[in-house]
Amino acid sequence: MAEYDRIGRDAFLETYGYGPARGYFLVHEGRRYDSKAIAGVAHRGVTGRPLLPEEFSGGRETVARQLIRLGFEVSAPGLALGEHTIETLLQKIDSLRTDRSKLTDQPRRHQPLTLLWALGRAAQTEPRLETWARTSAEISSLIEKFGHADDRPNPEFPVLRLFHDGLWELDESDVPQASTSSAQRWMRDHAPTGGLRPWVHTIVTKQADVRAQIVLLLLGKYFQGVDHDALLTAVGLSTVSDAEVPLNEGTSIPQRRPSTTMRVIRDSALAQQIKDLHGYHCQICGLQLRLPNGPYAEGAHIRPVGTPHNGPDEPGNILCLCPNDHVLFDRGGLTLTDDLLVYDEVADQISGSLRLAPQHTIEIAHVAYHRQVARQAARTSDVPHTDAP
Repeated sequence: MAEYDRIGRDAFLETYGYGPARGYFLVHEGRRYDSKAIAGVAHRGVTGRPLLPEEFSGGRETVARQLIRLGFEVSAPGLALGEHTIETLLQKIDSLRTDRSKLTDQPRRHQPLTLLWALGRAAQTEPRLETWARTSAEISSLIEKFGHADDRPNPEFPVLRLFHDGLWELDESDVPQASTSSAQRWMRDHAPTGGLRPWVHTIVTKQADVRAQIVLLLLGKYFQGVDHDALLTAVGLSTVSDAEVPLNEGTSIPQRRPSTTMRVIRDSALAQQIKDLHGYHCQICGLQLRLPNGPYAEGAHIRPVGTPHNGPDEPGNILCLCPNDHVLFDRGGLTLTDDLLVYDEVADQISGSLRLAPQHTIEIAHVAYHRQVARQAARTSDVPHTDAP
């Protein structure tokens, strides 16, 4: 690209025998380059000579795909290709190639923890790139604390895999595959500075809703049974930990006596992510309440989390609702059909459809459970449940 810039497009194409690109261009720092010509000339770094135009074909499935795998942006007229779209980023996050724990037979958490660590840095506006010494130490600590019991604290492999999947940048060439102990030694010897690729970092820094979708996806897929609040606090995605919230001392008038209780600890951070995902719009009526300090909505569990219902604190069991519809839903005035239509139990009719968002999949089994409990409560005059915001 530097040579292309120095001698100009026409001279570059003529020198190496390439015709002008008809559709696919490599985009770098706001400039467009003929993708096939750049790829063919760059091949001299592999074999010592540029490829001739007739020796390979250009286009989306060849040159464009390879350039995208290397982390470049490739565009066609009016179209961005590859990772440089939100949809493809979410797809790549959803299809991480993870090994499985031999102890639990669940996906290992090395890559998800590495990504959460990087997302936390983005949320805290820390620099995109970090030294290997700090990266290695902090990711190792997260693996030890939140990984499976047999997860070794080896941060080299998740970073290498994310690099080869086009999500991570390392300031070294000839980066090995994440497959052997030699690759681990290479990382330790070279100690490369690294972090999210620029396009990934831009998306997750500037678009909090996309960052929230990624966090929800990772938590739901890899961290069942993990204290989500503790994890999000550890990676910098939770601004205040439970330990920092002062307790109300109450009045000194009532008598006190020691007691032991058990209660369900709800994942308030997860409910917050759901609300962010929906932009604080009620999934039933679409209303977004505006307060002086910002929008307001409530996280509502479909299947109650308390006894005797014991519903899970997972994305598929949480709705973003306005206070009115939250009360109506909790008290059985509103239910959902298996097609996610909103049913007014008082008027005995469909009143609309549930508003949905990408990456937030509602678990129909919880919907059916709520409907059954609500209608049974209506027959017995019992209240199904109440839920906190």
